[in-house]
Amino acid sequence: MRIFRLTNGESTFQYAVVDGKVFELGVDPVKALISYANGRVVGLGAEVNIDVNQLLSKDYRSSGLRFTKPYDPIEVWGSGISYEVSRRRYSEEGDVAKIGDKTIYERVYGAERPEIFFKATANRCVGHGEPIAVRGDSEWTLPEPELGVVITSNGKVIGYTIIDDVSARDIEAENPLYLPQSKVYNGCCAFGPFVVTPDEIKDPYSLQIRLRIIRGGKSIYEGEVGTERMRRRIDEQVKYLIRNNTVPDGTILMTGTGILPGRDAALRDGDVVEISISGIGTLTTPVIKLKVD
Repeated sequence: MRIFRLTNGESTFQYAVVDGKVFELGVDPVKALISYANGRVVGLGAEVNIDVNQLLSKDYRSSGLRFTKPYDPIEVWGSGISYEVSRRRYSEEGDVAKIGDKTIYERVYGAERPEIFFKATANRCVGHGEPIAVRGDSEWTLPEPELGVVITSNGKVIGYTIIDDVSARDIEAENPLYLPQSKVYNGCCAFGPFVVTPDEIKDPYSLQIRLRIIRGGKSIYEGEVGTERMRRRIDEQVKYLIRNNTVPDGTILMTGTGILPGRDAALRDGDVVEISISGIGTLTTPVIKLKVD
């Protein structure tokens, strides 16, 4: 099963895809995911005739029905430096903070405890076709394509999604204590277009993640990575997230990025970011630049 939502002005409609057919979803999406994971009946309504592919081509400037985020997560968290390329690339950037003879990124990559950070609330998240943002005080912001897992309060994985941990890299690089400002702001997180149940993702460590940054109709960056290269397993990341930390059902955990464009691919107003994950789909988001208050 996969769930998604559509919006038309101020109205939002939720749906589930089961065996290739689209049905109205009569219950809260998170409750539906929990019911499905526990083998209970999901509250499906009538089958509907929706051209999903046609709607996926629309963005926030379109009239009528279009995609939005699959549900409103109360909390979104991130796990960092899960791939070797992150450890290496972050450690190469300028005057990086060190502990002893190793950078903080090298230290956390090899440590028992992972990096866990708070990322977003529902109002800071956008969905497929909706704009991610570059902070008004950042000149080097990049997308970070990641596999997202939807979990219950006790850490059970009930869904997978595509997620973009948009990050103001220049702010983080200036001082590690600026990480929350680098990570948490309006339009800092995109996910969707679907949340897919675990039975559709046979092995989360055999997925391909692909990123494209498009400017003026031309691709200026392309990269890909396989989730088999994820050093920290998902259950390990979840374990540390929920240790002495109560999270609500439907919390999303980003599992880290293995694709890191350089400064020459810094996002600009008008760019388009495409993130694809095999078995889930493609998340497409335009880019806007925020103004400094």
